[in-house]
Amino acid sequence: MTKFVVATIGALLIVATPARAQDTGLLLFTEAEQIPLKTYAEFLRSGILRFSSGSLKDIPTIDRLRFIRCSRTGWRPVAVMAASGELFTNEHAERRLLPIVLRPVGVTAVTVRVADLERPERVAELHRAIREPEGGDNAFFFLIYTSGDVTQYYPFRIRQSLKR
Repeated sequence: MTKFVVATIGALLIVATPARAQDTGLLLFTEAEQIPLKTYAEFLRSGILRFSSGSLKDIPTIDRLRFIRCSRTGWRPVAVMAASGELFTNEHAERRLLPIVLRPVGVTAVTVRVADLERPERVAELHRAIREPEGGDNAFFFLIYTSGDVTQYYPFRIRQSLKR
């Protein structure tokens, strides 16, 4: 009996741990797909961002954002920030905070709507505001997600479809 209990617990730990480590409970919804946000950064005391999980190559790039679904118990989204990649090296990098609207969709899940990211012309304005007028690989949007004690910044990119 004891061997059976130990074996069962061991099997559950082996199976459950990798899936739990990769599941952040965050999904980007576009017109065509749902993309999990797995990469996140945290601010260092020096005022710059550093990746805590994932890397630059893991950051999704989308054409249009419909909404973000958040479903991690004890965590809540507070805003979206637009910033350039300079934020990873310079504490004085240009950034903009964007308001969000939350809508509950379950006991612990909410959808996040970011009106500023729904219009291509507004995305282009934000790219110019953070000194990345062409958008590209160095222009980021970060979902700011907090538990109260810890704040994580989940990056994604939006392709600029409007050229001026």
